[in-house]
Amino acid sequence: MAFSPIIIANEEPTINIAMHIEPPFSDIVDGEFVGENIEIGKALAAKAGKKAHFVYCPIARCFSLMQAGQADMIIAVRKTALREEFITYLTPPIKIQHLPLRFYIRTSNDIVLDSYEDLQPLRIGVLRGASYFDKFDHDTQISKIPLTTHQQLIDMLLKGRIDTFLEREESITPLVDKNVYSAGIKLAKFSYDKGVGSYIAISKRSPLATEITNLSHSLQALFDNGEMQRIISNTKKSN
Repeated sequence: MAFSPIIIANEEPTINIAMHIEPPFSDIVDGEFVGENIEIGKALAAKAGKKAHFVYCPIARCFSLMQAGQADMIIAVRKTALREEFITYLTPPIKIQHLPLRFYIRTSNDIVLDSYEDLQPLRIGVLRGASYFDKFDHDTQISKIPLTTHQQLIDMLLKGRIDTFLEREESITPLVDKNVYSAGIKLAKFSYDKGVGSYIAISKRSPLATEITNLSHSLQALFDNGEMQRIISNTKKSN
């Protein structure tokens, strides 16, 4: 009686990447993840000899997954002391974000928002779990309305349920009809325009926590060989 040997294929190690939707950087089109952050995640995983697997989650849920070690990686996040308790940042940052955070107001609203102090009486929409800038993040005297997605921020503003919200224009314009954007929404005079590092981070409870140095070297290699710039340039062209 002949026996055939049992061959067990070695599965390619996988990086589970927590990914929220923020067009044009990350989106789901026809059931597929697309966008700049998606391509960066794939490239970094490949450089490290692994496969990228993306897990959709609203931003607050993404950080919960990272804190629990149920996701290994998150892409394009700001450094904060609170987050550093449960994630480790790779170096270098994938970019320094220079585009300003703008405050959005309904065109029909006569709100004056020319300075930070003008935020005091307003209902301000924010993404639950997001970080914007230190003064705003730690200000307990202003009213912040936490919402789950950018689309909810837009809808709540247009319905008059919040007075304003803040975000970079490149993350909002893809979500709003051009006619609605031009007729129903205006930008406040006040904005926050200091450069902010955008990082890839690893959960401290992930098996990848022991590979921080190697992953940072792989990330640096994407810059050194020009692949990072090609990803950013190609995704900008496609948008």
